[in-house]
Amino acid sequence: MQNTHWIQGGADCDAPLFRRSFSLKERPASATLEICGLGYFLLYVNGKRVGNQEFAPAMTNYASVLGCETTYPVWEERSGYRCLYLVFDLLPYLREGENVLGIRLGNGWYHQTKRIAEGKFIFGLPKLRFELMIKYRDREELFLESDPQTLWKPGELVENNLFYGETQDIRLWQEDWCSVGAAPGGWAASRPVHAPQAQLTRQTCPPDRVLRGITPVLLEKAGERALYDCGENIAGWVTIRCKGKRGEEIRIRHSEELTADGRELDFASAGGKRQIQEDRYICDGVERVAHPLFCWHAFRYFEVEGPGEAVSVSVVCTDVPVTSSFRCSDPVLNWLYDAYIRTQTNNYHGCIPSDCPHRERLGYTGDGQLTAETAMMLFDAKGLYEKWYQDILDSQGADTGHIPHTAPFLGGGGGPGGWGSAVYVVPMSYYQVYGDTALLTEGYPAVIRWLEYMDSRCEEGLVVREEEGGWCLGEWCAPASETGMLPEAFVNTYYYIQGLRALKRMAEILHREAPVWTGERIERSLRAFSNAWYDQSTGDFAEGIGGGNAFALNLGLGDERTKRNLVSAYRSRGRLDTGIFGTPVLIERLFAEGEGDLAIQLLTGPGPASFAHMMESGATTLWEDWDGRDSHDHPMFGAVVKVLFTEILGIRQKEGSCGFTDYEIKPASITSLEWAEGSIRTAAGTIEVKWERAFGKLRIIRQ
Repeated sequence: MQNTHWIQGGADCDAPLFRRSFSLKERPASATLEICGLGYFLLYVNGKRVGNQEFAPAMTNYASVLGCETTYPVWEERSGYRCLYLVFDLLPYLREGENVLGIRLGNGWYHQTKRIAEGKFIFGLPKLRFELMIKYRDREELFLESDPQTLWKPGELVENNLFYGETQDIRLWQEDWCSVGAAPGGWAASRPVHAPQAQLTRQTCPPDRVLRGITPVLLEKAGERALYDCGENIAGWVTIRCKGKRGEEIRIRHSEELTADGRELDFASAGGKRQIQEDRYICDGVERVAHPLFCWHAFRYFEVEGPGEAVSVSVVCTDVPVTSSFRCSDPVLNWLYDAYIRTQTNNYHGCIPSDCPHRERLGYTGDGQLTAETAMMLFDAKGLYEKWYQDILDSQGADTGHIPHTAPFLGGGGGPGGWGSAVYVVPMSYYQVYGDTALLTEGYPAVIRWLEYMDSRCEEGLVVREEEGGWCLGEWCAPASETGMLPEAFVNTYYYIQGLRALKRMAEILHREAPVWTGERIERSLRAFSNAWYDQSTGDFAEGIGGGNAFALNLGLGDERTKRNLVSAYRSRGRLDTGIFGTPVLIERLFAEGEGDLAIQLLTGPGPASFAHMMESGATTLWEDWDGRDSHDHPMFGAVVKVLFTEILGIRQKEGSCGFTDYEIKPASITSLEWAEGSIRTAAGTIEVKWERAFGKLRIIRQ
């Protein structure tokens, strides 16, 4: 599609309707529409909705954010900007004679003006570009495109914001606005507008869709206020039956939790009272069914105030099917799998893995890299991560090679290692799970540039700083405890060394020569890591806190005392003291050291920093913090779910293989579980495992 002839509605309208009439003298052989509506669009032909995609096009780096007011320093341009367009076959909707093309626009991320905690990233009012290609038996032609002959008018959607919700004034609804013979009043010529300074690219990743429906349970009704429970934390919307008189208002508010008495919504975990997810409908006196058009909410509970009733609840996320199953004899591990699947699903929108589906909704690179391999194993997520990796590459600093903390880049804080490492973790995970080198090839130069950036942030081999005036986080969301937290440079240098090793492995796979400095920098940073944090008198790294010894052992450092100390420390503590990075490192290392029962104890045991605490608190999705004070729908701690399949079920790829073309079933040595079963669908086929323990011995029943 050509990046020309864009149009807008009025200067103060952020949800315009567009209408274009045209006539066909005969039925064509094909009719293909290419369309981009920024921020989001819905498409209609002759009064009928075309397609079932929601929140299209998928979110991207739309344009430069230099000059925007940001809460994190932005010193340079990104590597690329793109807007996605979609392609539709309109032939089934067209007829000989007059036809009408209708498009509805909403703000989406393009004109998001209310949530400014990360900065004011406002790219402009919604705008539209389309091309209709008609093919007859003997010719093909550009039959129609967006231009001032396309008419516009305001619709019933008078307010729309991703974070705060929508207001629909149903009194303004015109039923036939996109049908032949519609009433002509109120329409005006659309306005030409500058094209976005971005590459137009066809969207090939999976769209957002309504995935399933839920019938909510009425908890309480008092007057015109009704309180409902969905039974689980979801991302989506509530469909309402509007039954009010003309001018009466219905208000729907959403939350993840209820107050202690169970009678009011508690907004704290999803943004607090300053960021309430609320939809409003102004009735027209006719009974109608309505739901939000350009926003989703994340909630378990909701209340309806006014003359309306809840019809249903829809889960609306990127269409990424679950391709795995897991059950075992421990209820906490079963809960952990279910909660992770639900949490990850809720955080897929616009083909990005977000940190949370309500308060921030951003593609945080730290959260995304942590869960990448787990998600690729358990979901049909190949297309999603292909798209998100392009967002990461586009977000990379054009001059420095810095990988920011969110992709697409919309501000947000983090650190150079745990977040920036997404540039190599995502393509390596993709290769390992799918056996495909496409992302390795695409990302190889970007990984080199990022490693050069990390070297520039080193002092004597340790990564000690990031962007001037910005954050330089190491570990994140570790529990408040007497043991303290790992130093920032410890975690960032760990990911830097692992990145250098990943580059060497990428070069081998792609039959290239790694830069000559790769090996030298690995050795330099390993020496610096040991000099800074290894205690020769005890064998501990960073005093053994926060999984410090596990990090070091992963780097090939330490000695037998380091291994013994790791095991004895966590046997003694009997609980986790790790954050989002240390938790998977610790659990996987314990399995590697043959301490499967200890790993299971930490995954299932009680205490304030535990998955059991989340489960016992009634959570149906994973929390951002062990104590539950912030978001209750964050997938990052779900990275450990991978071990349910690689260690408990024992589905292991043989060394040097990828794509599950050569694997073995070898469950870890665990005495604390009586049975386990599960499956994953891989590029090489479905792998099913079931085992049980009888008379002290493990017996594999199915594989």
